[in-house]
Amino acid sequence: MNWFDFQNIYSIIKNDQLCLLYRGDFADEITIRLIDLSDLQFHGPADRLNMRKKVAFLMAECFQNVIRHGEISPYEVGLPQYSGFFMTRNISGDYYIASGNLIERQYVTNLKEKIENINKLSPVELKDLYMKVLGTDGLSSKGGAGLGLIEMARKSGRKLESYFRDINEKLAFFYLQILIGVVDNNVLRDPLDNHSITNSVELNELLTKNNVIMAYQGDFRQDSILPLLNMINRNIQNIQTENYSYKTIFHVLVEMLQNIMHHGYTYNDKREGIFTIAVSQKKFNICAANYVENDKSLYLKEILEKFLTHSNGELKDMYKQILREGPREPDGGAGLGLIDIIRSSSELPDYKLIKIDDEKSLFYLNVVI
Repeated sequence: MNWFDFQNIYSIIKNDQLCLLYRGDFADEITIRLIDLSDLQFHGPADRLNMRKKVAFLMAECFQNVIRHGEISPYEVGLPQYSGFFMTRNISGDYYIASGNLIERQYVTNLKEKIENINKLSPVELKDLYMKVLGTDGLSSKGGAGLGLIEMARKSGRKLESYFRDINEKLAFFYLQILIGVVDNNVLRDPLDNHSITNSVELNELLTKNNVIMAYQGDFRQDSILPLLNMINRNIQNIQTENYSYKTIFHVLVEMLQNIMHHGYTYNDKREGIFTIAVSQKKFNICAANYVENDKSLYLKEILEKFLTHSNGELKDMYKQILREGPREPDGGAGLGLIDIIRSSSELPDYKLIKIDDEKSLFYLNVVI
């Protein structure tokens, strides 16, 4: 991803406690991994566990909404850039869940009317409508009389947001967003920040422009890295790459994720970072950004400038030398992972170190495989 677009995404999601953006295959296994990642946010009192159940249910329902209305394959109609979209964001304890998929334009008016009617109803009226629809046979090929939409409105306690982007004379892209807000003293709290569905549309269009299949922002720990890798594996297993095996790709993925996990700036017992993976012209573009201590940023700049001027053969010799002599830094920062990443890259990696304040800098690394 180019630095300008990466900055645009970063500016939107940098203060999220969790942000996961996903484009591609919608399967049950992916739903499970998404919920696994979301579950890492929940611990403590019973009300947090109740929120966890609600978020998990609505994530699964939103995923099913894509499957229910996403019968059109973007690949079969020659529009691979319009693959299914899913988003979950935790912003100050409020959860925003969004989805997007291609639909036939002939269904847009019907969907708009369903959502508008649902948004007019009180909780009691929503329950009555749900039971009424459940007891009828009025189910259509497009998800019936809106059972899924009704249930999302009931569980979230908020109005549904929708947006329709016309693609051509026959197709449109349907966005749906729900908000699960924090409840204080049995009262639904107003969201601390206003993040309308237009934010989700903007994020997906930035991902689409850069062929990004996944972006993650949050706390990087071992238990979050594993679901990420499993999701990536599920999404790219059918992609043919040029001259590189999946073993090489996943080795670089792990090295970049572990770089954030082990060497990132720690604040409130968290090591936060942003990670994106894109696929274009049968090549993978992997970007990672995280905060590092200013003293460490000077060391990173020094070793990167040193490594980037050497050939693969010279880097191999340097790797062996470091193994023999041991790490230069007390925390093991010998640069072995960076050597592996550079040697595996098909193009010279791009990096930036930008000072944020007196304590930390932002370290950005862009690698093509």
